[in-house]
Amino acid sequence: MNINLKTSGNKSQLSMEFFMLAGLAFITVIIFVGVSAREIGELRDTKDFLLIKDLGLKLQKEVGIAAYVEDGYVREFTLPDKLDNSVDYSIVNILGKNNSITISTSKTVFSVRVPLMYGKNFTKGSNKVERISGKIYVNR
Repeated sequence: MNINLKTSGNKSQLSMEFFMLAGLAFITVIIFVGVSAREIGELRDTKDFLLIKDLGLKLQKEVGIAAYVEDGYVREFTLPDKLDNSVDYSIVNILGKNNSITISTSKTVFSVRVPLMYGKNFTKGSNKVERISGKIYVNR
């Protein structure tokens, strides 16, 4: 009878060790998935910021070109409804002493300084930049 108890004890110990190792592995996987999900979220936020930064720098370049060319310059271009087909954004031209263009999403904002402009805001869709009598007009 001692033999059976000893064999039975070894089996239960082996079973207990297996469940402890399986539980440890499961906890490790959960922690790894949690950390990975957070990293993916941060990468998505970084991607969104880089997309609006790129758009802001392109608009700054458009206005800058109009500032350095001669009167009569006209350029029409189109801005997408969403960046990378997924990021919704808005554009505001802040005119006055600190002329700037501010592009924002639900999570981030990017602003660039531009030369003095007149007219309206840049919009999603068709836009027009002109230079008339030394002044830069947007969507006049």
